[in-house]
Amino acid sequence: MQASVKITLGCGSLRLQPPSRCHKRQVAAIPVCNAAPAEHFQHELSTRRHMLLSSALVGFSLLAASRTNAAANKEVGSYLPAYGKEDFVLFIPSASKTPALRAGTVDNTSPYRFALPPNFVEQKVANIQSGNYCQPRCDEPWTEVIFEGAQGGRVELIVSPLQKLTSKKNVKVEDLGTPDQLLERVGNYITGTYLDEDALVASNSRTQDGLTYYLYELNAPYAKTGAHSYTACTVKGDLAFLFVASATEKQWAKLEGNLRKVVESFRA
Repeated sequence: MQASVKITLGCGSLRLQPPSRCHKRQVAAIPVCNAAPAEHFQHELSTRRHMLLSSALVGFSLLAASRTNAAANKEVGSYLPAYGKEDFVLFIPSASKTPALRAGTVDNTSPYRFALPPNFVEQKVANIQSGNYCQPRCDEPWTEVIFEGAQGGRVELIVSPLQKLTSKKNVKVEDLGTPDQLLERVGNYITGTYLDEDALVASNSRTQDGLTYYLYELNAPYAKTGAHSYTACTVKGDLAFLFVASATEKQWAKLEGNLRKVVESFRA
C-alpha cells in the first residue's frame, strides 16, 4: 500500500492520495483555512476601536449641543431679575458677555441695559455679526445681542463706530443733526437693507440720564427682520447705539405696545 503525500501550503495543507487499484483518479483533500492572518485581526481591531471612539465623540457632541440649545431656548423670565414694571425683566450684560465688552470697546463698567417681556429668548449672534474679528477697533457696525419673543417680535442692539457717521470727536447725538437727518445715515442699519423715504412713520426725541435718544417708527416691507420697527438711537463716547425692535405686519398689532416699552427702557 502506497502512503499518501502531504504538502503544506501556508495556513492549510494538500494531501495527495496515490491511485488505488479500484480507482484511476487522484483525490486531493484541501482543508478550509479558518485562521485569518494576524495583520487582518489587528486592522479589524483598530477599525472597531476607531468606530467606538467616533461614536463616543459624536455622543458627547450631541449632548453638548443639546445642553447649549436648552440654555439658548430658556425664556429670560426664568433667570433675569424683575424690571419693576409689569412682568418685564431687566437685562444687563456682564463685562465678558460680548467681544466688544470683553475688549472694552463698549463700556463694560457701566454697560447698556433694557427691559424684556419674560417670554423672550436670547439668540446666538453669528461671529461675523458680533465684530469678534475686528475688536477692539471695528470700522463697521456690529450686533451686540439679539432676543426674540416666543410669539414673535425681535430686539437687536447694533453698535456703530462714530467715525461712520462723523469725523468730529466727543459729540452727542444732537451734533449729528435732527432725528430725520440722522435717519438718512442710519436707516439702512435699522432695516438691514436700504431706507425708502416713505418708510418713516414718525420720529421724535427724549432725554434720559443726560443722553438724548432719537426715536424712529418705520414701516418698511423690505426690511430683513420685520416690516414694522421702533428704534432708539443715541451716542455714548465714540459709539452710536441703535436699539431696534421689529415685528412682521401680522405681529405688530399685537406686540406693538410691548415692543415700544422695550425700546423706551433702553439705556446706553
